[in-house]
Amino acid sequence: MTAVELISERTMADNWPAIQAAAGKSLLVKVDGQNEPARFAQDRAARVVRCIDRLAPVVNPRVERVDLVRIAALYACVAQCIAGPTQIPDESAYDDAAEMLADQLKDLLPADDLDGAIAILKHHRKRVPPSNEAKLLADALTMEEFGLIGLWNQARAFHSAGKSVEQLIKLFKAQQDYGYWEARLRDGFHFDASREAARQRLGQMKGLYEHLQREHLCEDIGGMGIY
Repeated sequence: MTAVELISERTMADNWPAIQAAAGKSLLVKVDGQNEPARFAQDRAARVVRCIDRLAPVVNPRVERVDLVRIAALYACVAQCIAGPTQIPDESAYDDAAEMLADQLKDLLPADDLDGAIAILKHHRKRVPPSNEAKLLADALTMEEFGLIGLWNQARAFHSAGKSVEQLIKLFKAQQDYGYWEARLRDGFHFDASREAARQRLGQMKGLYEHLQREHLCEDIGGMGIY
């Protein structure tokens, strides 16, 4: 890492609370015509940043500017708010989030770092992102689909859409039958460390859906009798 990059990282570290606060103003939902903090979005943003921090030391090749990935992660979650809680953000949502990043952080980051964070945000959705930083962001966001967190996110989306537990279980079974999860493991990650963590989460996920089905059918209740 160059001396300039070290200075940039120190600048970001010093300004991180202000950066979080700026992004937090955009992690909003409409409630009765008013903007309110989206607790789900704020929780998700903090979790994705934690995932980045945990993955960064173990991925290969090395990611140099983890600080910029963390910033891009906050605004990737802003893009999700723009798209809506149950929608996949499209290019326009990410463009809007990038504009917010540029406007809200222009006084908190050097121009080069601002451009770097925006590039990570815009490029992480490419099939082969052009930088390790963009790959790390993509992997951290994909981890949201797996394990207990994946079940929570999927259940929340189904609940918001008025769908049933039975529909949730059927979707997971169909995804298993058609090899969806194996394909996500194969094609959805750029680093082996991310893929292995997701594989472990998937194993836990399968067990949870099995327990969910048993409880949905009340098969966990027996020998009690009916009077």
